[in-house]
Amino acid sequence: MGDGSFNQDYLRKLAEGDREVERHFISFFGAVLRVKLRNKLRSPQQIEDVRQETFLRVFTSLRKENGIHEPQRLGAFVNAVCNNVMMESFRASIRYRQMPEDMPEIVDESADSSRNLVTGERRKMVESILAELPEKDRELLRRIFLEEEDKERIAAAMGVKPEYLRLLVHRAKGRFRAALEKNTPSGPEK
Repeated sequence: MGDGSFNQDYLRKLAEGDREVERHFISFFGAVLRVKLRNKLRSPQQIEDVRQETFLRVFTSLRKENGIHEPQRLGAFVNAVCNNVMMESFRASIRYRQMPEDMPEIVDESADSSRNLVTGERRKMVESILAELPEKDRELLRRIFLEEEDKERIAAAMGVKPEYLRLLVHRAKGRFRAALEKNTPSGPEK
């Protein structure tokens, strides 16, 4: 099949997914796109990504009912699709630009020692309140809220239905809340 053999039969076979025609199409236009993209894109990976996306979109368009019907416009269509994909790639690379590896780490100026102290005190308070609760409540709250285990798995392990587990969690939270209010002079913080 020669390079200039784009005719109705070629388009029809391409739209129908004829492997030999697809191979020819990819070979012919792949080389053309590679030369075009090599001058405009930085990395071989970007070039390959744009080529693959261009082929995908062209094949998708060819297989639509209102796809390309004039074989003499195939080259211009592939070029236009490639330009669109390349521009989308440029916009995406600007939008999601990676940080350089040698960039110093960003320090959170708001994280101060008093915040760490309060967080540590709260953790100790939660641990002491959990220690006051019955073993079953303590274990249930730990698995659900600290370990974020699947509730269905917890219900199965406890031998209860998921609906009943919700009731058990509600009761355990109520006992935790009561213990918290008992241990804090002004009640829990809101």
